[in-house]
Amino acid sequence: MRRVDSPRSATLAAAVLFVGRLVTWGGCGDDDPRRVAVGSGGAGSGGTTASCAALSGTAGSGATARYELIGAPLAFSPTAQGFGISVALRAGDPASLGLRARAEGAASWSNLMPPEVRAPDLAEWTLGGLEAGTRYQYEVVGDCPTGGAATLSQGNVVTARPAGDRFTFALISDTHIGADLTYPNQGNPATLAGASAQMAAAAPDFLVNLGDMLDFHQYGFNVPPPDGSITRLAYLNYRSTLGALLGSTAHYPVIGGWDSESGCDTLEEIERSRQQRLLYLPAPGPQTYPQGGSAFEDYYAFNWGDALFVVLNVFTYTPGCHLLGTYPGLPDDWTLGAPQLDWLRETLAHDHSRWKFLLIHHPVGGDAGNDIDTAYGRGGGRAAHVGEQAIVHELMQQYGVQIFFYGHDHVFTDMTVDNIHYTLPGSAGAIWMFTTAETGYAEFWPDAGWARVDVSPDDVQVRFMTVTGAVLHEYTIQ
Repeated sequence: MRRVDSPRSATLAAAVLFVGRLVTWGGCGDDDPRRVAVGSGGAGSGGTTASCAALSGTAGSGATARYELIGAPLAFSPTAQGFGISVALRAGDPASLGLRARAEGAASWSNLMPPEVRAPDLAEWTLGGLEAGTRYQYEVVGDCPTGGAATLSQGNVVTARPAGDRFTFALISDTHIGADLTYPNQGNPATLAGASAQMAAAAPDFLVNLGDMLDFHQYGFNVPPPDGSITRLAYLNYRSTLGALLGSTAHYPVIGGWDSESGCDTLEEIERSRQQRLLYLPAPGPQTYPQGGSAFEDYYAFNWGDALFVVLNVFTYTPGCHLLGTYPGLPDDWTLGAPQLDWLRETLAHDHSRWKFLLIHHPVGGDAGNDIDTAYGRGGGRAAHVGEQAIVHELMQQYGVQIFFYGHDHVFTDMTVDNIHYTLPGSAGAIWMFTTAETGYAEFWPDAGWARVDVSPDDVQVRFMTVTGAVLHEYTIQ
């Protein structure tokens, strides 16, 4: 269970509520000279290491580091009352880790909390009883065999903001990170690392990846990897490449075709990739937010400030294959499936937010530059009235959705259909930038980058950002 909200409340000056029990470890206090703060690591660093030999007074003994983190901790599924933290380890026992937290600026930390050990290399914490719209600091702490403790990583997370608050969120798509970063025909980790550094500087409340997070081109076009261990390595590479951003910016995933949970795959293939995602890239479950969603954490919705965010999955619930010519399918074969479509309808009908956004890897249809790419789901707003996307579009009109955010086509573009923006925030890693011949777009930017979205009660500003920091395009809705 990963529910992060709680009917109870507590201040972090005293304690934090979480799924588990509170314990106090002996060790290095704030004034203890053995207390060592270690940076959170970044792309290419392999993570964070801390040597308990140095902490326990035996420095110079040749002892190796007791812990090594893979990238920064992953912050996930924040609600108004809490959030989750996931830590992946290359070395060290996850059961020996602890986490403590406090409201930003508070003098006192909570007691150290033991993790839920979800895999031999994975520790996870679920905090609750917090205050809405508040930034919380946390520290991941490891113990030492001779006593004492070391701070392995530090970060901060903001809980869901109430209506009336301004906030910023970030969008990326099509990172295409693989299990073997030396393989050439996949996403460029340097591009993602550059975009990640820019996003960290902008300090968004959260980040949404619009799908195709992973890549397995070495096994064939959209062919799933032969073993779940390969999917695990890809997710760990993805987390590591995002660097320190993940420790201070909550992450929300969207399922894309290259994430190997496509309805074209066998149930066994879907399940082995899904299991790794649930472990290494946790997301909201059906009990996390009032809107509910999928038990597989692949579609969900949440409120933040004056906005509703609805994340959809067009791949797992489309049973036919659409593989760019091999099994081209039809542009109107794409589907959310009846349960997800009904859930979308109910979610929109019962929400009264000022702003409403849909987020998906590509439209539930296609209308691109040629028949094969059309069947593959390209075309964005050009496909607004194709197949099941026509139903989705009508729902957006009926319930006042302003922006349909999507990925898939690896370029920046925006078009307005019936006063609804179909907005594509480029690619943060893919090395293939498609042209009008593939996408059908009359206007687009073939640059790599990300999107910054600033939301207030009065307006929403969307900016397309390159990895060099340039603003390619921006628009505001009021």
